[in-house]
Amino acid sequence: MKSRLNRYINGIYTQIDAEALWNALKTDAGQKLAGEEMDRVWEDYTEITTDTQHQQYKAEAWQLLKRTRQRGKPFMLRSSLKYAAILFLVIATGLSIYVFSTSKDDKEISYVTLRVDNGQQKQLIFTDGTKAILNAGSLLSYPKQFESGKRWIKLDGEAFFQVAKDASKPFIVQTNNADIEVLGTCFNVKAHNEDEFVSVTVESGKVQVNMEETVMQLLPGEQLFLDKTNREIHRSHENPEYAKAWISGGLYFKKCPIRSVVNELIRHYNCAIEFEGKIPDEYISGGHENKMLESVLQSIYYATGIKYRKESGKIILYQ
Repeated sequence: MKSRLNRYINGIYTQIDAEALWNALKTDAGQKLAGEEMDRVWEDYTEITTDTQHQQYKAEAWQLLKRTRQRGKPFMLRSSLKYAAILFLVIATGLSIYVFSTSKDDKEISYVTLRVDNGQQKQLIFTDGTKAILNAGSLLSYPKQFESGKRWIKLDGEAFFQVAKDASKPFIVQTNNADIEVLGTCFNVKAHNEDEFVSVTVESGKVQVNMEETVMQLLPGEQLFLDKTNREIHRSHENPEYAKAWISGGLYFKKCPIRSVVNELIRHYNCAIEFEGKIPDEYISGGHENKMLESVLQSIYYATGIKYRKESGKIILYQ
């Protein structure tokens, strides 16, 4: 129990951890052990959180517990709301995923599909007030009206979200490799199916990323990077302004595979780029603010030695 709670507190744990802790907390022995550990953790959080934050956590925890009971999963804690609040801090989002994954309606939902052409951006406001800016080459599916208890959307591409806060209805961005869950926050998601990685960067609030076997929680200024080829996951500090540089026409790469860099250039500049011969095993880092394509290609050449030429309306990359 202690090791599982510690993994929750550190913000990276597995779905097995979540289910095991959930099941343990439904027993008298599990509640007793959890209560003792929560006392210790509560004292630690009391020292580092403000009164305002405490009130926020309590409100969110109360909404979580109410929603859990309404879904037919009684969750009895012998302790006061203090335990509910600390439980929210360490496992709330994980448990809400559990609740929703076991309580999906069979009712047919009508979705809207929005496609953004290469070289373009689009903005939209969902019915709950959440704002989204979509980058070039993105595909977004969302319900005409969010139903009670859930705000699900599906993304193949890149988008920056400003999520309207609603503690009773998590906002979930579903991608092929990870689901990103929040209650109210600003964050950037880059998850093109054709790219070799997924990244999530948080500007404000708290974000939980649910992957196939791992769950990771992110705070402001943190970024998750998932390499889809080898399934490696990294969490690091990152300036959110870099992640959303594309909104103002910029490009920013951080140890990005050359194939994904080229995909980004195709989407950003609405152009055709091909490799001649084997695709080089190169990684690119650097930023470009509103630069012409030729300037970016020159930078790639200086960094990697990869040359380019124009041929029949296309750009050919070669070594």
